[in-house]
Amino acid sequence: MTGNKFIILGSSSGLPQAGRACSGYVLKTGENLSLIDCGGGVTSSFLRRGLNPLDVEQVFITHTHPDHVIDLPLFIQLLYLKGRTGPFDMYIPEEFVQPFWTFLTSVYLIEEKLGFKLNLVGYQDEFTFTGEFQLRAIGNKHLQSNGELIEQLGLPNKMQCHSVEIEVDGKKILYSSDIAAYEDVRPHLDGKDLVVLESTHVDLEEFIEHAQTVKVGRFIITHLGTDEEIAAIQAMAAKAGLDNLTTAVDGMEVEL
Repeated sequence: MTGNKFIILGSSSGLPQAGRACSGYVLKTGENLSLIDCGGGVTSSFLRRGLNPLDVEQVFITHTHPDHVIDLPLFIQLLYLKGRTGPFDMYIPEEFVQPFWTFLTSVYLIEEKLGFKLNLVGYQDEFTFTGEFQLRAIGNKHLQSNGELIEQLGLPNKMQCHSVEIEVDGKKILYSSDIAAYEDVRPHLDGKDLVVLESTHVDLEEFIEHAQTVKVGRFIITHLGTDEEIAAIQAMAAKAGLDNLTTAVDGMEVEL
């Protein structure tokens, strides 16, 4: 056993739910933690798992929808109140760097007050992080439907959204984040030990059919809605004999 884990902090769809946090995940590598997305309720969910915020080395944000990023200022406040002193690296879509700095200042999370350095690293498609693990950002089309309105209003938004591939100690993980359609991640599934697929914008029949043809150790379906919708996903998988698929719950841990 390596001690490496992938932990689901939030499994809700973009519609907030009383019993689930929104999108947020932890990659545990030895004693170090990396936070991947930080939607509503993720900070509280993190603490409920008994995790230490001072063990978080960095955070990666896939895109700026509130259900993936809105708790990030609260997590920074938690670090401040817990007495962090070392720098904190935040890898966020390039389009978000300046607006986020402005927002942090406006809510009085002023870097000079915090007592630790915030490193905001803006990234684009094909960005690669290398450390105790490797992470690669894969651009997807989730935000592209906003293009016409953005052009009409002359907004600066670049519609940056990413899925991520992670490799740690020989294990390969794909986290889809939100996508526009299954085609965004379809070419990246084969050979993965773990696929965490956010289901809201996925044609589930197409996914179930394709999932039977690729070599994947385990599928976890997340970004979930009602109990009836979850039961339908489980029934489709059972009917297809897809026994390596489970639906997510907050706090689920996967050994890597």
